[in-house]
This record gives sequence, structure tokens and C-alpha cells, in this order.
Amino acid sequence: MESNESYYRRRATQEIVAARNAITADAKARRRLLAESYVRRLSELTGADESFMLDANPARLQEVA
Repeated sequence: MESNESYYRRRATQEIVAARNAITADAKARRRLLAESYVRRLSELTGADESFMLDANPARLQEVA
């Protein structure tokens, strides 16, 4: 079974990629909000500041995850 940390990290990465690939501004904003919520949950779980994920290169995030 996937750990909560892995799940939140994976979902945040997926939403960051989706936001960057979104065609409309509304879609980009929705995906960004979802990514932020997953990053916030991940930070609460790990006790570390994970907000760097929001500005990182998605390809690098997938290497780490």
C-alpha cells in the first residue's frame, strides 16, 4: 500500500504538471489550487516546508518521487 507521504507527493507532482500544461487560465488556476492543497497536506504530514515543489521543474520532481 502506498504511504500517505508518497500519495500526496505524487498527486502534487501530477497537479503541478497538469497546471503547467493547462490550456485555459481557469484550468491552470484550478490545477494550481489542487497542487497547493496536496503540498500543504504533505507539509503537515512531514513537518517540512514542501512549498518548493510549486516552483520546481516537474521533471525533477518525478525523479525524486
